[in-house]
Amino acid sequence: NNLRSPLRISFNKQSSKKSIIIGTGPSLIKDIHEINSYKKDECDFFGVNFFANTETFIQLKPNFYFLADKLFWSKDLNKNFNQLRNDTFQRLNIVNWKISILCPESGYDYIKSRLSNNSNISFIKIPEKSINLTTKKMQLFALHTRFFTITNVNSVVTLIWYSIISNYSEIYLYGVDFSGFKSITVNQKTNYVSVPVKHFYKNSEAEKDSSNKYQSKKNKSLSTRLYQNYRVLKYNDLLNDLAIIRGIEIINRSSFSYIDSFKREK
Repeated sequence: NNLRSPLRISFNKQSSKKSIIIGTGPSLIKDIHEINSYKKDECDFFGVNFFANTETFIQLKPNFYFLADKLFWSKDLNKNFNQLRNDTFQRLNIVNWKISILCPESGYDYIKSRLSNNSNISFIKIPEKSINLTTKKMQLFALHTRFFTITNVNSVVTLIWYSIISNYSEIYLYGVDFSGFKSITVNQKTNYVSVPVKHFYKNSEAEKDSSNKYQSKKNKSLSTRLYQNYRVLKYNDLLNDLAIIRGIEIINRSSFSYIDSFKREK
């Protein structure tokens, strides 16, 4: 547990380093060579979710990894997603370099139990202390003073927040296409909403329809899906403002991205 105080959220300060956050959008294919060009001792590299199941994970060897989605500790997964989760834990369990696994506190114990046999792995608990405040000014104050976390609506959003609170000098984003909303479909007979999100790798059987992760949950409506996308965009705007307040620059270096919150530099 990296909390130093029961009130204020604090992580180890990394002011001399860059944070390189690696999403899994299709554009990452074009950017792998650029990520490889950074000096390992000057940067920390963050992978997310199912990135460990790819050869690129072995190639880039990120030293941080965020298991953001509750599917990594849920007991209610369907067969295909349960297999995908097991594959991910299996890949992480054979990592032969030092890596810190970040996970939300609600899944911390389960994830640690699945990965604690590998001595190369350490764990960082991400507190879940988010709050809904009515104004942007109040939200920025709550985040800046470190009394509250950002809501974990998306792995990259939470990693940007983590990098800001950890005081990295710069935050670079790759593979954050955020183009999944374009592939949402609605069955014209049943109203079933399908979300076959594209990645830089070939989708597993489970990921061909990521709307169907859980056995007992109803299919989410289109309004719910679009609201989830809206929240990600709004939180990115908020985090860019927070980074400016704290003197940290966020640069979206993805070859392609719908995220318009951050400075581009290509």
